[in-house]
Amino acid sequence: MKFLLTVYICSAISGECYTNKDYPKVFPDHHDCIRAGLSESYEIIYAEGNFTYDDINNNQLYPKFTCEPYTPEQAET
Repeated sequence: MKFLLTVYICSAISGECYTNKDYPKVFPDHHDCIRAGLSESYEIIYAEGNFTYDDINNNQLYPKFTCEPYTPEQAET
């Protein structure tokens, strides 16, 4: 069974979460999806320079991700 990864960046201040056009992404199994979710969450919030130290603190940003089961048949409906 394949899994769809979606990474969100959320704000504890506003209570809202956002994602971008790169998601969802398909992974061959749950293990690979979880591993990518952890890695990509870090990359988005810290390594890619999307957010400054102040952005993270002032908006109380945190990453969240989901790995949902997916079958190609679901995409057709």
